[in-house]
Amino acid sequence: MKEIGYTGLEIAPTRVFSLYPYEKLSEAKKWAYNLKNTYGLSISSMQSIWFGRAERLFGTQAERNILIDYTKQAIKFAVAVGCGNLVFGSPKNRNRQIDEAEELAISFFKEIGCYAADHNVILSLEANPPIYQTNYINTTKEAINLAKEVGTDGIRVNLDLGTVIENQECLEDYAADLSWIHHVHISEPNLKRVNCRDIHQELKALLDLGYSGYVSIEMQKGADVNTIFRIMEEVKEVYYEI
Repeated sequence: MKEIGYTGLEIAPTRVFSLYPYEKLSEAKKWAYNLKNTYGLSISSMQSIWFGRAERLFGTQAERNILIDYTKQAIKFAVAVGCGNLVFGSPKNRNRQIDEAEELAISFFKEIGCYAADHNVILSLEANPPIYQTNYINTTKEAINLAKEVGTDGIRVNLDLGTVIENQECLEDYAADLSWIHHVHISEPNLKRVNCRDIHQELKALLDLGYSGYVSIEMQKGADVNTIFRIMEEVKEVYYEI
């Protein structure tokens, strides 16, 4: 990655520390320091921050309290590794089953967003289409609208290209809301291997309007090293000047 010119790595905490990652802050800080010192890579973002959790956003208040506390632990972990962005996906934890879901979500993310802002971290809401078994925040526009409703500096949006492709969304529609986008995933529906094509040029044109953050490649595991490097080269060729 360093040789190709990449400067950041997005991580899932449980892929670094498989058990209780948020209880290993000193180890995480040392790991991130060594990654930067050895490979020149910063932690650009964190995802899968609720991996292994069964609690539901729209379950009981006790479940929400557990998730709020756990997310605050994730934010502390992000601070320890020098990461300024956490992606909130967790589609199966956020299925909407009650009428008052929107009010509950706004209150939930407002508390987390204020805590994140106090720690100079952003929680980026990610839209996930129904193929990921969720019925809440299915489109990028819904993610942007929720971030606006929450209204704190610690909540923004992760633009997921796989979601855009699956939903057949128009990227030009987000030009006026570009300031709400804090992170970008270069992906395909169902996390298939990234295939650079015309829509990537469309996304590059959108980001050229003023986006200055990271773009991260997101795929399922299983590709061989040569394929991964080829995709990294292709993505860099499209987005390098952002």
